[in-house]
Amino acid sequence: MKSSTSIILIAIVWFFLGFSYYPKWEKPWSEAAISWDVSGYYHYLPAIFIYHDIRQQIWMNEINQKYLPSPAQDQAFGHQNSGNKVNKYAIGQAVLFSPFFLVAHGYAKLTGSYPADGYSLPYQFAIWFGSLLFSILGLVLLRRILLRYFDDEVVKLTLFGLAIGTHWMEYASITNGMNHTWLFTLLCVLILSTMRFYKTADWTSVVGIGASLGLAVLTRPTEIVWVLIPLLWGVTTVKDRKTYILSHWRKAAVAIIISGGIIFIQLAYWKYAAGEWIVYSYGDQGFNWLHPKIWRGLMGVNIGWWIYTPLMLLAMLGWYGVYKKHNTIFWPAFLTTMLAIYITLSWAHFEGGGGLGQRNLIQIYPLMAFPLAALIGWFYQTRVGRWSIIVIIAFNIYYTGWWINQAHKGGFFQAGQMTTPYFYNVVLRSNPDPDLFKLLDTKEYFQGAPQDLRPIYQIDFEQDTLFCSTDWPAGGKATCLNAEVQSFGPVNLPVSADCAQWIRLEADFLIRTHEWDVWKYAQWIVQFYQGDQAIKTNLIRVQRLIPVDQVATHLYFDVKVPSGPYDRCTMSIWNGGSTQSLLMDNLKVSCFKDR
Repeated sequence: MKSSTSIILIAIVWFFLGFSYYPKWEKPWSEAAISWDVSGYYHYLPAIFIYHDIRQQIWMNEINQKYLPSPAQDQAFGHQNSGNKVNKYAIGQAVLFSPFFLVAHGYAKLTGSYPADGYSLPYQFAIWFGSLLFSILGLVLLRRILLRYFDDEVVKLTLFGLAIGTHWMEYASITNGMNHTWLFTLLCVLILSTMRFYKTADWTSVVGIGASLGLAVLTRPTEIVWVLIPLLWGVTTVKDRKTYILSHWRKAAVAIIISGGIIFIQLAYWKYAAGEWIVYSYGDQGFNWLHPKIWRGLMGVNIGWWIYTPLMLLAMLGWYGVYKKHNTIFWPAFLTTMLAIYITLSWAHFEGGGGLGQRNLIQIYPLMAFPLAALIGWFYQTRVGRWSIIVIIAFNIYYTGWWINQAHKGGFFQAGQMTTPYFYNVVLRSNPDPDLFKLLDTKEYFQGAPQDLRPIYQIDFEQDTLFCSTDWPAGGKATCLNAEVQSFGPVNLPVSADCAQWIRLEADFLIRTHEWDVWKYAQWIVQFYQGDQAIKTNLIRVQRLIPVDQVATHLYFDVKVPSGPYDRCTMSIWNGGSTQSLLMDNLKVSCFKDR
């Protein structure tokens, strides 16, 4: 099989994932193709072309009621000085989306089959399909780049590894409205244009450099580090590079003007919307340049790059091979990659918004393709090595597919909430136990059969006189939490020194209507005190463990008794600020031994 054929196979896989397996373009609300961050990127287009209101954005009230693309409703913020609404996100992605948006808008207007409101099905499909096409274009361009330096067999495996053995597969096929795969393709254009410029210095390469760099910065300003590519790519000596650029200074100036003109679009928008040339739209969010979270960003179970994309950890070993065999491209590729990692992990909120692994590094994968290809080439020197790298890539494909399935259908990838005990108890399991969701909130989890289970407290609420009491569907009474009554307890539990190693809390719970905000889930809390000081606090979020509304579910919560001194143990349930009702009955607390 040739590398050209691999592109066809990868495109088929991507199309299947995004069209059949999990078609976000036909999903509602915050699961739609135009949702969350994508709705922020896209926000400019309906504001300008449909509603002609980019300053006050009154039209978003109706859109939020009908589609609610982002429950946080954070596409724009109120600008204090001007009194207008200013988009939080850079305008570059909207520019890239615009051809597909205009096709969808034309279709909706001409046919009348769907509302021409910017968010109905034609727009959702157009953004997904346009993003898929742009992803495939990036794949085609990357193949052209790699074939300049590596043989076809190595390029083929490199493409398979990157495209379906890393989380790029998620952001190229399903959640592809995010700007990472678009930036991937722009970086490929920049590299190819740079290579062409230093070979022929024609105007096509000049426009390619200027447009790709300008659009990248317009989309994500931190991509300004890509300027190292046209400055250093293929450099032999600084003197020779300086001489070459000076000999083509007019063309270099045109490339700069093109980039600057594109970037000026953002400044013009800020001036029009806010009356200021520069607006910082991220509020109190910023960078911790002196304290980047390197280890957490690379190996943290919540969003760590290498923990969710181990092929990229392996690829780092290939940088030595790039240095030895392709020295003239090593420094621009390596320095740009390292700066991108540093900038990404210096962002104080790099874990915000979840994401399947460190998605903000996908755009540098055209550069990471070089060390990956170099490593594959090293493996290919022997028969054993060839089979070894094929097995490694096959494992990464399975591993990536497992996480993608858990993110969309399996439910065991919980974006932005992963913990170390939970991660290692569920990863690659064929059918993880849903009870393991407790490990998202507590590190303590008892496995096995409790020994010498001894009840120390119980209540069935039949004599409860609280105004929040309500009839239990199966008969009798239960207590409840709702918008008005947010807490039950704290209840003092008679946990004494002879209470063995663990206590188990049990109760029947029922939710009337599901609470979709995980941070508003009811918290079942156990605390141990020494005097007025809480020496230990454990909790679980109740709604994680209740799969169905209106059906009573029996839950239990195990807590290890502290080995040190304590004089009081309390239990409480807090409704987390939710307005939804939670019913509880048959509360029971027991002591038990683990063996």
